[in-house]
Amino acid sequence: MDVAVLGATGDVGRQVCTQLVERRILPPTSRLQLVGRPGGASGRAVHGLRADLVDAYDEHAPLIDVAHSPDDVVADVIVVAAGATSPARAGASLDRTRLALGNREVFAGYADAIARHGSGHEVVIVVSNPVEVGVAVMARTLGAHRVVGMGAWLDTLRFRREIAAELGVRRHRVGGFVAGQHGEDAVPLWSTVRISGHDPAERERTLRRLRRGRTLDAFPREIAVAQAELVEVAAVDVGAAYRLIDTWPADLRLVARPWMTHQSGAKTATATAAATADLVEVVLDGRETVVAGQVALDGEVSLAGERLRGVLGVPLVLGPEGWTRVLLDPLPDDEARRLRGAAAAVGASLRSAGIEEAAGARAGSGDDLPLEDLGAEEAGMETGTEGDQVGETGTRARIAAVDGQGARDGASAPESSWAAQVHGLHGVGTLTGLAGVFSTRGVSFESLATEPVDGDGDAGTIHVTFRATRRRARALERAVTRLATVRSVVVQETTDRPSSPRARADR
Repeated sequence: MDVAVLGATGDVGRQVCTQLVERRILPPTSRLQLVGRPGGASGRAVHGLRADLVDAYDEHAPLIDVAHSPDDVVADVIVVAAGATSPARAGASLDRTRLALGNREVFAGYADAIARHGSGHEVVIVVSNPVEVGVAVMARTLGAHRVVGMGAWLDTLRFRREIAAELGVRRHRVGGFVAGQHGEDAVPLWSTVRISGHDPAERERTLRRLRRGRTLDAFPREIAVAQAELVEVAAVDVGAAYRLIDTWPADLRLVARPWMTHQSGAKTATATAAATADLVEVVLDGRETVVAGQVALDGEVSLAGERLRGVLGVPLVLGPEGWTRVLLDPLPDDEARRLRGAAAAVGASLRSAGIEEAAGARAGSGDDLPLEDLGAEEAGMETGTEGDQVGETGTRARIAAVDGQGARDGASAPESSWAAQVHGLHGVGTLTGLAGVFSTRGVSFESLATEPVDGDGDAGTIHVTFRATRRRARALERAVTRLATVRSVVVQETTDRPSSPRARADR
């Protein structure tokens, strides 16, 4: 299977690419597509990034290619790390509405391109902030279950680490989830925490000790007080500010530590990329796994008898086709109240970004909380410029307009017979790469034949026939065209339009 990283040369995008290769999440037969902006600095830098990754990891690196246009994105999993980001410096205050308005257009442009040119089965992982805005925009165009925001999983990993550190164990021994909005409206779900080796009684005693007699009702005020105290201490000694954080409860540390990291002038690109790579690995693994993520809900979660509809971070089951269900048992009263508050905050954030209320999280009576700036945004996406503004017209386009096939290229879409002529270099890599493109997309050859090589002995033609939907055939054509050993591809439908070949010339 193939992965595309939008905004590959940004701080986070570069880290995502590196970790996908370094952790060997993508095998050598898969493809990693580095996507930059045409005409911008990233349009040049993606070529250098590709060369750097190959130099570092040639022994096990996947096939790596470069794309500049949203229309050229071809992948099974698409990581969205493009757009503007918040500054990482002392005293920086994020204008969440301004960031949302700018990145909304980036999200919409890419969503439109994926809907028009993709296979209809891509799973999209939104990393760029505000992650809830990205999920809302892209889910509306691509379908709710194909889009997951990374923020809740990163918050979950941080929560588990803080608990593990206090108990003196490694993070993998701690379970538990964080829901809500990414940032200061994160909701640590203490009721979901499990500790390896603890029976129910031991677990209850441990959690009482960790929580120090507190509930989540006072959590927003605790965060505000903590931030004010950190600003005062960090003005004299940043190290002392981090030592102060270490004295606080685990859930408060979950929010305060990344906020302080941004105030220090550093960024959280490595942790953000690690959480993103986790989700990519889950999707590619082929098995369903319980994680946490921001998703567009449509009544899957109920709080006090009221169903939530809109974007919210929740524990969920993620697999190769996206997320399938939410796993959230009835919550204690303080967690339910805090989650309702986070849902209201998300709804207010989406409305301020010009996204109608129907796309925002709504809970019960909708007692909205005032929106506050989030200083803990994950930095590292490409800096927003005019090149980032892909266009807002994508929000008006729908997959149903593409080839009249409807919103999904699923089992009900009609398959046709296709013939492809692939002109490629005479070598093992051409056939191996061609077979890899087809097999990772679940398409089998009906026939495969080769012609004698050209007069110079360097290249030849491969004839392939197969059955696929029109959209999948187009995706296969684009993917084959990008093989380093392929010079040109001609694909034609042999049933409905046998005399209408479409050629992709040598790059």
